[in-house]
Amino acid sequence: MKKTILKLTLIITSFAIVSCGGDSEPAPTPTPNITTEYSGVISENVTWTKDNIYKLSGRVVVPSGVTLTIEAGTVVKAYPGQEANACALIIARGGKLMAEGTASEPIIFTTTADQITNTHSNYPGFANLDESYKGYWGGVIILGNAEISADAAEKQIEGIPASDSNGLYGGSDNNDNSGIVRYIQIRHGGTLLGDDNEINGLTLGGVGSGTTVEYVEVIGNVDDGIECFGGSVNINHALVWAQGDDAFDIDQSYSGTISNFMGIADAESDHALEIDGPEGSMVGQFTMTNGTLKGFYPGGGEYADFRKEATGNLTNSYFYNFSCESDFEIDGSTNTNGASALTFSNLQFNTSHLADSCKNMVSEICDDQTGSNANFNATDVTTPTVGADESKFVSWTCYFSEN
Repeated sequence: MKKTILKLTLIITSFAIVSCGGDSEPAPTPTPNITTEYSGVISENVTWTKDNIYKLSGRVVVPSGVTLTIEAGTVVKAYPGQEANACALIIARGGKLMAEGTASEPIIFTTTADQITNTHSNYPGFANLDESYKGYWGGVIILGNAEISADAAEKQIEGIPASDSNGLYGGSDNNDNSGIVRYIQIRHGGTLLGDDNEINGLTLGGVGSGTTVEYVEVIGNVDDGIECFGGSVNINHALVWAQGDDAFDIDQSYSGTISNFMGIADAESDHALEIDGPEGSMVGQFTMTNGTLKGFYPGGGEYADFRKEATGNLTNSYFYNFSCESDFEIDGSTNTNGASALTFSNLQFNTSHLADSCKNMVSEICDDQTGSNANFNATDVTTPTVGADESKFVSWTCYFSEN
C-alpha cells in the first residue's frame, strides 16, 4: 500500500495600506490560502474543507474502511496525466465518499488548468475553460459490493490497471453503501489510458442502493458522462453536457433507477443513451424515467443504442435537436416482450427542425431489429409534455449558468 503523500503550501496574499483622511491603517491580516496535494492511498479518515485548494496527482484512492468527507463549496483539482500516470479519484470497495454539496455551494472536481475557485466571481460557472476542454484528467470512480452480471462475481474496472486491486468491484450486497454524492460537478475529464480506453466522468461499478447519488453534472468528458457497471444505486437529477461518447451508459445488468436526467450533446458526442445487457447469468432491470435528451444539429450523434439483450424500462422522456442520420436502435437479440424485457412508454420526439426528406417520424427514427416490438410507445411532438424537471438544475450547474 502506498503512503499518502501530503504537501502543504501556504500562499499569503499581501494587502496594500489604505489611506483614509490622511491616516494609514493596515488591512486585516488575511487567512492563509492552503494548497494540499494528495497522491496514492489515503490511509485514514479525512475531511476536505472549502477554505483549502486540493490537488490530486495520479490515482488517489480511498480504500476499504476509510471515509473521505468533502465539505460543500470545496474545489478539487487534478493534475494532467495519461496512461499509467492518469489522475483519478477512486473510492474502492468498502471505502466511502461523503461529498455533500448544496445548490449554493456545489463541490467541483476539475483540472489544475481550471481557474475556478469557490470565491471566483463566476462560481459555480466557468472561469477560463468551457465545455469544449476535455481529457485534462481522469474522473471520479466509485466501486462497491453490489451484484454485477459478468463472467465472475468481481471484475476490474476499466481505466485502472489490473495490478491495482483497488480497482475491483462487484459482490453480493445490493444494499452496499459507498457514501453520499450530492451537488457535484465533474469537469474536463476522460484522459486517455490507451487505445479506446478512457475514464468516464462518473463511473459507478457495483455500487449498492445504500449509496446516495443525486444532483450530479458532468461537463466536457472525453468518454461517457455517467456509466453504471451493474449495481443497484439510484441516480437522481443528473446532467451530462458535451461528452465525447455516450451521455448515459449502462452495462452488466444495472438494476437501479435513473430519474430526472438530462443529456446535452456537442459535435463530438455519440449516443445520448447506450444500454447493454447482462454478461453473465444474472439479469437485472434498469429504469430510466423523466429524461430530456438534446442532440447536436446539424451533425452526428445518435438517440440511443440498446444492445446485448438489454432489459429494463425507459419512460417519460423527450428527445430533440437530433439530426437526419440519428436513430434509436434496438438490436435483434433483445427481448421486447414478456417479463424480463426491454420496454418503452411515453417517449416523445421533436423533429420539427428536420426537412421532410429526413427521418422525421418515430417510425423512421426507431431502428427496431427485433421485428416484434409492440412495446415501443412513442409520439412526434412540437411541445413536450414529458421530460426532466429543469428547475432542479438551474441554480448550480455550469450548463444553466452558461446558457
